[in-house]
Amino acid sequence: MALYHQPWTPCAIPAARLDLTCPIEEEKTPNYSPQRFYPIRLGQLLNGRYQVATKLGYGANSTVWLARDLNRWKWSAEKYVAIKVKATKSLKRQRSAENEIDILQYINRTNPKHHGWHFIRKLTDTFNLDSPYGSHPCLVLEPLHLKPGNIMIRIEDPRMFEKDAIDEYNNPLPEKQLDDRTIYLSRNNYGPLTRPTGIIQLVDFDLAVRSTPGELHYGAIQGERYRAPEVILNSGYSYSADIWSLGAMLWDLLEKKSLFSPLTLGDGTAHDDLTHLAQIGALLGPTPHDLINKGRRSALFYQESGELKRPSRVPRNFNLDSTLTCMSGEEKTRFIRFVKGMITWRPEDRSTAKELLGDPWLYKDFAQDGTVEGNKYGNSIEST
Repeated sequence: MALYHQPWTPCAIPAARLDLTCPIEEEKTPNYSPQRFYPIRLGQLLNGRYQVATKLGYGANSTVWLARDLNRWKWSAEKYVAIKVKATKSLKRQRSAENEIDILQYINRTNPKHHGWHFIRKLTDTFNLDSPYGSHPCLVLEPLHLKPGNIMIRIEDPRMFEKDAIDEYNNPLPEKQLDDRTIYLSRNNYGPLTRPTGIIQLVDFDLAVRSTPGELHYGAIQGERYRAPEVILNSGYSYSADIWSLGAMLWDLLEKKSLFSPLTLGDGTAHDDLTHLAQIGALLGPTPHDLINKGRRSALFYQESGELKRPSRVPRNFNLDSTLTCMSGEEKTRFIRFVKGMITWRPEDRSTAKELLGDPWLYKDFAQDGTVEGNKYGNSIEST
C-alpha cells in the first residue's frame, strides 16, 4: 500500500493548438534560443519527487513551474512548490545559477528571528536536469503571487495553487506543440488581493553579492535600467548601489514608466551605457571627476576633459520635476526630496536604508491636491 502521494495519471483531455508561427512566452525574450531551455512537459516527474502541474512564468534565462511535492504522507494535504528551471548554454549563465543557489543557501542559514528574514523567498531544494545541450540547475521555491509591477507577494490562500493545478488538468490551456518541445501558456493570475497588502518577497538573487561593510566589488550587477553609475563605470560598488536601484525602481512603480530608458539609437532595443550616463547627467549635472577617475570603464564614455564622448545623447528638459506626473504639491516636493537621497552620483552621498526609513514622505498622508493631511501612523516621525 502506498504511503505517499502518487503522481496523477496523464491528462486525457487534448489542449487546443496555438499557431506555430506566432512567438509566445519565452520565445519572445531577447536572443531566444530553444536549445537553452529545458523542454519541460506537464505531468513530468522531476527528481523523483516533483510532478509538474502547470506553468507559472518565464524569463530570458529560466522558466518557472508549479509542481506537486509527492514526498508527503498520503493523508496529508497537497503541497505545491515553484520550480525555477534555469536555461543553459554559457559558462556565465552557469555561474549565475550557482551564485543564486549559494546566496539562497546562505540566507537559509541566517538567523530566522531577524525582522527581515520573512521578506526573502526561501530555497527548499535544488537539483539538475540534463539535456543534450548541457545541465539545467533547478531551484525549488515557495510559489508566490505576481502583482502588477513585478512585485512578488506571498499567497493568502495556498489552495489557489491546487485550483490552478486541477484547472490545468481538467481544462488545459492552449499550447504550442513543436517537434522537440511544447511551449505552454502561464497560469499566474490569482486575482486581486483580499487585503490591501500582502507580505512582499525579495526574489531572484542570481546577481546578488555577499559582502562586508567597506568592501568594494567590481563587475556588472543589477538590472540594466536600475544600474548605479559606479557599476556602469566599474569604479567599485557596495551596499549604496542597492539604494540607487531602490530610488529608480520606486519611481517606476509610482510613475508606471522607467525613470531611465537608455536604449541604443539604432533599433531601440539594446541597452546603451553611454545613453544611460547621459540621462543621469541630465538629471544630476556633470559626472564628478573623482568618480570618472576611479572607473575602470570610464575611457569608454568620457573624454580626457571629463565631458561625455557624445554630448548629443544628453536629453533636454529632463528633470525630476517635469518627469513626475502622478503627484503634485507638497507630496511631490517631498517625494522628489526623498528620491534625491537615493539618486546621486557619488555612492557616499546617498542616504542609508535607515535614514530613508525615517523620511517624512513615508509617514504623511496627502490630499488629492498634494497637501499634507496628517501622519499615516498617528504619531510624529521623531517618536517612531
